[in-house]
Amino acid sequence: MHRFFLDQEDVISQDAIHMMSESSIHHLVRVLRIQSKEQVELISNNFVYLSEVRFISESEIVFDILEKSNHMNESDVSIDLFQCLPKGQKMELILQKNVELGVHHFYLVESKRCIVELKPKDVPKKIERYEKIIKEASKQSKRDFIPKIDGLLNMNAVSELISDYDLFLLLYENEEQLSLKSSLKNQSYKNVAVLVGPEAGFDDAEIKKMKALGAKVVSLGKRILRTETAGFVATTCIQYESGGLE
Repeated sequence: MHRFFLDQEDVISQDAIHMMSESSIHHLVRVLRIQSKEQVELISNNFVYLSEVRFISESEIVFDILEKSNHMNESDVSIDLFQCLPKGQKMELILQKNVELGVHHFYLVESKRCIVELKPKDVPKKIERYEKIIKEASKQSKRDFIPKIDGLLNMNAVSELISDYDLFLLLYENEEQLSLKSSLKNQSYKNVAVLVGPEAGFDDAEIKKMKALGAKVVSLGKRILRTETAGFVATTCIQYESGGLE
């Protein structure tokens, strides 16, 4: 069953939903070829509506509400991913898969050893592209809300956010004492941040400063993971330990 997120222009009444969003109507009518009497899940900020198509036009789709239920597909733990800019198209894969794994909020990060240099004037266009990827992945994976994405943050800006989290994890291939597993074992966290470095890794001074400010610098094991892989692994481990994969 298809799942769509309701936009601001869509109207919810007691027994019906009037979809007015041009992009959603186009996708349902032109791409999915939706027909009268078909059922769709429509997601608002607070509820999931099992709905049936009553009427279709070029400017509006009217759905009858069959059932109304609370959100149930989100994890108890909120995970934010701080991702240093990767090369090429890797960011699109990172966003798509981490949406599926339940990441709550994404931040684009520029660290000292980032190979990619994103100019400030190009950031809004990139964010717009990434928001579309996140929205499609959210629909596909049956998320109850669409994760946000922000950036571009430098490492100083990231360091100021450490205290906002119950646990702020920095993934570092040269860490030899503290593992991700030991950081999560027998612990309960409501909001967790994961910081993933670029292809060239973090600078030693960055590691030292983040650790001094409260970040937990952890290893993912003896093998070196690519920047696009590390976030998947960390998010999966956090979800497993917190019961998000049950």
